Amino acid sequence: MAKLQFGNLKSGPRTTHASVTESLRQAILLGQLPGGTRLVQSELAEAFRVSVTPIREALRELSSQGLIELDAFKGATVRRPTLQELEEIYELRSVLIPLSVQQSMERITAEDLSRADVILTQMETSSNPEAWVDLNRQFHTLLDKTAANHLLRQCLIHLSDLSAVYINLSLKAQPLRRDISQQEHRDILQAYIDRDGQTATQLLLHHLTSTLATDRQALMGQP
Repeated sequence: MAKLQFGNLKSGPRTTHASVTESLRQAILLGQLPGGTRLVQSELAEAFRVSVTPIREALRELSSQGLIELDAFKGATVRRPTLQELEEIYELRSVLIPLSVQQSMERITAEDLSRADVILTQMETSSNPEAWVDLNRQFHTLLDKTAANHLLRQCLIHLSDLSAVYINLSLKAQPLRRDISQQEHRDILQAYIDRDGQTATQLLLHHLTSTLATDRQALMGQP
């Protein structure tokens, strides 16, 4: 594993374990730690300037989230993206999105919509692919978290997180897809502003279908 540099952990109410977990999670989702990367506890402890204990706890939590694989002999390894997982992620999102939109239309606030607009503006002006992928995840999470059903929210947010790995791959393979996605995002947001649940559902499902196709091509083109 290449020497990792995460810098100092952010101060605040989070525990060291939580901060390490979130930093590693972000690094995996944004492709900074690609699939197949071995995560050596001693090297991570040195990079984060912490003891091995919070590293071990973070790795267990990331394993439960499906982001890494733990093996008694090989240790921890970042999970490799697979075509089967990609298809399953988007299949589930496509099934759950109509219910989420139906519930969100009744709950999303003007403040939520304003925040979504800010995120899209940041995406449109960002020249950093990793930042764009993270903002994309924030946009979809903001919409998903306004659904009334707690388990539905959690499931969609988790699926959106997992899909970030694949979107990162596809963005590197087909950077021009970004412009198309940004227009799709604007149309989706406008449907929410108009409180048009049917149009929002149709646009989101189309967006998922086109994103899946791009992600699939990028993944199949991987060495």
